[in-house]
Amino acid sequence: MNTPIHVWLAYVAYPVTTAAYFERALRQRYRTTTIGPPLPGDLIEKWQLQNMRLPLKEQDVSTGGTPDMEQILAAIAPADYPDLYLWVESVGGHYPLNLDALSCPKVCYLIDSHLNLPLHLEWAKQFDMVFIAQREYLNEFRKLGIKAYWLPLGCDPEVHCRFDLPKVYPVGFVGGVAAGSRRETLLKHLTSQIPVHYERCFWDDMARLFSQSQIVFNEAIRNDLNMRVFEAMSTGTLLLSDMARNSGQEELFRDGEDYALYRDSNICDVARFYLDNEELREQIAARGRRLVHNAHTYAHRMDDLLAVALGGKADTFSAEELRERSLAGVPAIDSEIPERVCISSSRRSFVIPVLDMSPASEYNILTLLKDLEEIEGDVIVIFNGQEVAGHLKVHPRITRYAVMKHNIGVARAWNLGLEIAVTPTAFILNADLHVERAAIYALEEALYALPDAACVGPQGSFVEYALARDYIHFDKGTFNQPLEVDAVSGFFFAIKLQHFNEKTIRFENGFTPCYFEEWDLGLQIKRAGLKNYIVPTAAYDHHWSGSIRALREINFYEMAETAGEIMQRNRWLFLTKWRGITSREDNRQLLQSGFVAYATNHAHRLAEEGRFDDARKWLDYVEQRCQDDAAIAAMRRFVEVMASKA
Repeated sequence: MNTPIHVWLAYVAYPVTTAAYFERALRQRYRTTTIGPPLPGDLIEKWQLQNMRLPLKEQDVSTGGTPDMEQILAAIAPADYPDLYLWVESVGGHYPLNLDALSCPKVCYLIDSHLNLPLHLEWAKQFDMVFIAQREYLNEFRKLGIKAYWLPLGCDPEVHCRFDLPKVYPVGFVGGVAAGSRRETLLKHLTSQIPVHYERCFWDDMARLFSQSQIVFNEAIRNDLNMRVFEAMSTGTLLLSDMARNSGQEELFRDGEDYALYRDSNICDVARFYLDNEELREQIAARGRRLVHNAHTYAHRMDDLLAVALGGKADTFSAEELRERSLAGVPAIDSEIPERVCISSSRRSFVIPVLDMSPASEYNILTLLKDLEEIEGDVIVIFNGQEVAGHLKVHPRITRYAVMKHNIGVARAWNLGLEIAVTPTAFILNADLHVERAAIYALEEALYALPDAACVGPQGSFVEYALARDYIHFDKGTFNQPLEVDAVSGFFFAIKLQHFNEKTIRFENGFTPCYFEEWDLGLQIKRAGLKNYIVPTAAYDHHWSGSIRALREINFYEMAETAGEIMQRNRWLFLTKWRGITSREDNRQLLQSGFVAYATNHAHRLAEEGRFDDARKWLDYVEQRCQDDAAIAAMRRFVEVMASKA
């Protein structure tokens, strides 16, 4: 069992200082011992800390202002020695002596370098590594040969949380206001036009005030990226801030997307604009909250610090890297547009191409329309001929339709249906499908829950592209959890219309009238960085080729071909198209199926269940289809090792 890392956290015992948040984060993951003096009583009055409402406490190892590390080490057992000594700037006068007595790495965290640079440069020489909150001064340390790293301040989501309270204050502010300062001037100017509520408060009281405010005002002193930036955003209230140049703010957050930026000359105009536009204001504030929770908590900061100090990481995260991490899982800024400008009141559309009455199936367009009577959504029918359209176009369940003079094929009909659709979600349904509400809901839920999902259906396959055939097809009842596949079967699936529009994904018209549309779509989705999934559901029924099996030849446009002729022609088109794409683009992985990864994972599960013969038979089958694959050989060795231990 690994012994947890032991951190000595040195700071003045002061419950609302930055180090207190460090302590909370460290204690969640590491063995932590606090060491340092208590807060001098005279500072409570001097610093206006009467509203702390938090108990003053002593550190685990209580010391004076200049504790001697050699003496402290002599008084404790070696088992309690630290793996890391972290001194955090808190209250002046706390400067430990004989730090060299510590055999572990010694690091410090400096916050107010914009105010105390000469002192910081001198004090930093005592440490193996220095982390600073103000990026602008990083080179000043490095020029002296000091190993210095940027580690911005952050938030604690449990403390800086959103309280569900009415927003009774147009503008709120918590912080110090020095007489004659720029901050005082800005607040007076703002107050002359807009009510500003100001309190000197801390922790829960501060978060409560921020939550009750429509906007939180911030002003940077000498371009510092201060705690208030992260704390206000963490509460989900819009941050109104100036720009702290060279601080990282410009890379971390975007004006009008994550917070609101003002200049001295337009602060009232900016505040008034967001007060008058509540929906936009709350949208930006909610996005800012997600960003800081994703990458800017003190837990994130402590993990990054320890990764550098003890883990060999070359540097802390840059502003660009933090921006990327903060955006993980956050929808694009315009992700709500398709729903907000939706012409239809429905949340989904059903696109159904209809050629005939599906003579080879017990289901047809009439039975499908009957199924859809119980399921909300727009029904869009593309009639690939006038005969059926003449009877059905006035059907009460059809919301919109288009009538083709000739059969334009499945792909063109799907494209036309998607052009007509105005809902966020579109379902593609064969006319010879029987479907129940549970299947629709299962696919729709998965479409919005699974990572990067662009297309989901109840059946699909892994594809051996070189020979244009399936490695394995998953039919109803053959899998019991969502599975990423190469392609989803085309008789019934759901897509996000936004992805199709943004990535210019469309069904390949060249495959008229049918065949290979699904594989082509799967590769388009993969090329766009998105994914195809199959989802287990039994709430549907479908018999393959409800129309084609009843036809000797398929008529389309002015042509007629057999199914075999169409299959042969479209196979050539498919392979030629995608081999051409991969030869032109630097994307050699595009035509590699996900089958090997699935197959080895499946063999791994069988082995863990003790089903070694099944695992061997499965790998024999896989090896016949994917010869000489190193991953399969490695999995075979794993199975034998597991079997030998059983």
